[in-house]
Amino acid sequence: MLQRRFDHAPLGALAHANVPAMVAARVSRTPDRPALRFKRGGLWQSLTWRDWSVASRRLAIGLIVACDIAPGDRIAIVADNCVEWALCDLAITLAGAISVPIFPTVTGEQARAILSDSGCVAMLVDQADRAARILGSREGLALRHVVLFEQADGAGSDSGDDDPIAWTDLDALQEHGTIDEERLASELARIAGSIRHADDFTWVYTSGTTGVPKGVVLSHGSLVYECWALGHATSVALGDEHLMILPLAQIFARHMLWGSVDSGAVTAFGGGPATLEADLEAIGPSYFAGVPRIYERTYNRILTDIRLGGTLRRGALEWCIAIGREASELRRRGRALPLRLAARLRVAERILFEPVRQRFGGRLRFCISGGAPLSREIAEFFDAFGVLILEGYGLTETCGATHVGRPDRYRFGTVGPAVPGTATRIASDGEVLIRGPGVMSRYHGHPEETAAILDDEGWLHTGDLGELSDGFLRITGRKKDLIITAGGRSIAPQLIEKRLQSADGIAQVMVYGDRRPFLVALIAIDAGVMRAVAEREGLSARTYGELAAHPRVRQIVQGYIDRLCDTLAPFEAIKRFALLPAPLRATEGELTPTLKVRREVVAEHYAELVEGLYVGHPGPPVDAEEVA
Repeated sequence: MLQRRFDHAPLGALAHANVPAMVAARVSRTPDRPALRFKRGGLWQSLTWRDWSVASRRLAIGLIVACDIAPGDRIAIVADNCVEWALCDLAITLAGAISVPIFPTVTGEQARAILSDSGCVAMLVDQADRAARILGSREGLALRHVVLFEQADGAGSDSGDDDPIAWTDLDALQEHGTIDEERLASELARIAGSIRHADDFTWVYTSGTTGVPKGVVLSHGSLVYECWALGHATSVALGDEHLMILPLAQIFARHMLWGSVDSGAVTAFGGGPATLEADLEAIGPSYFAGVPRIYERTYNRILTDIRLGGTLRRGALEWCIAIGREASELRRRGRALPLRLAARLRVAERILFEPVRQRFGGRLRFCISGGAPLSREIAEFFDAFGVLILEGYGLTETCGATHVGRPDRYRFGTVGPAVPGTATRIASDGEVLIRGPGVMSRYHGHPEETAAILDDEGWLHTGDLGELSDGFLRITGRKKDLIITAGGRSIAPQLIEKRLQSADGIAQVMVYGDRRPFLVALIAIDAGVMRAVAEREGLSARTYGELAAHPRVRQIVQGYIDRLCDTLAPFEAIKRFALLPAPLRATEGELTPTLKVRREVVAEHYAELVEGLYVGHPGPPVDAEEVA
């Protein structure tokens, strides 16, 4: 059979030969403008583009001199988000090595599996105790060096003089880099000049909702293209600033970080979820990216404030939202606001919309939502407040975003049009196919699985189901997760799950019903929200288990389900549900590191609970259409 190849057309604006060249171009253009912002001792500090480049160059020299790193070596990064993450990511590529990010929340066993499969020779890790947990067993590891972000005094010393792993820290690497910077400058230049578009930049291990994670091999060309395409799609420019709230081990966050290099935007590192609101107010980002749960929580908090307000306040806020929705709909249609509506909108701005926008820092032009489906209701709700949430779509296998709404071209309920240079096709069975420069090179060590997902014409078979309309892509479900009921109905559970999961007090939902007469749901509650309800209503429950077992909590969840089912077809309705006795945990394998539900694992762990939901319930009658 003739093997056909797909050769991408050249993109004129895609001028960078590799990631080091992209960084060098940015440093040359704006050396003294801020690049990275971070907190130290409670105070915000900045690094310029020149500062970032110099610090990473010295770390790269330290890796070469102190850790004997050679081009093509794999180096793991295991750390929470921090400015050092960005410094190390650049340092690894300047040394000609390949970065392997690992989520800091995975178990030691899971981290060792990635280290072993990738053959990492060094690991950069933020905490000594985290490194010790990962190295509880060293069998099958090729590690020679562990580099701590913090000082390495005494780290690893209890393992004995015969320990094959040497321990050091970033300060020591910086010292090596300062001493040898002039001597090895030509070597770094030679390495940077030798890297081609097709060379490996990073191996990112998929979170594996159904099996063992695989290393997705992404090239320098893929990342450079992705940065260029995102900048053109979202109109991010010099002077913009975003708050990094996504984990950098995830490709979504990585392309946001590296995209800022091409655009010249500032990346700010906050203190994580606990300080998110304070960080947003302090930084005042012009844009940021997050997963739907971030927007869902803000949405629910606003609704709770309205619900708990007095009659007059509640009426005023509901009036404001109605005015905002009306104005939002006219804006989306490209129509001018009538004078009377414009006047009312100015009042609503003062009462509600401006205070809400101040929660995001007051400068926000748009947000990006990705990683999971976002409820259309939430997107429309925020647009009424003047907060535009653009939904995007992409995979680790596509180096991040393939589709994203534009500030001037978006449609709620879709993930937007394809980014420039990427093609989309819907297969005969509804599967979304993607082709473009961002598509991965291969799965490391898995040629058969690579061939199964990447065909000979260059189309990546995503496994997602979707629809295209006027160039806008709508994701309707996951091919493998499609539920076929006993009556023959095909149901995409994600569409139901995401709507129910947006309800205040619900953390995760898994809808079940394949080959069954009706749908049921396993629900993990948001203990923090339900605990606040318990305190407000004088309930005795406080722990997760007590809350999940309390009749009042079940009543609240039942109300959410009833309202949802009123909008669904009868065969899509959730007939029974169970509140899980414990939260779903990544450490138990029930969630991926990106907090997606591992359906098979949860179904196995709670098989008895699922069966109990069907006991003594014959299900709805099968109608003639279902058996036709």
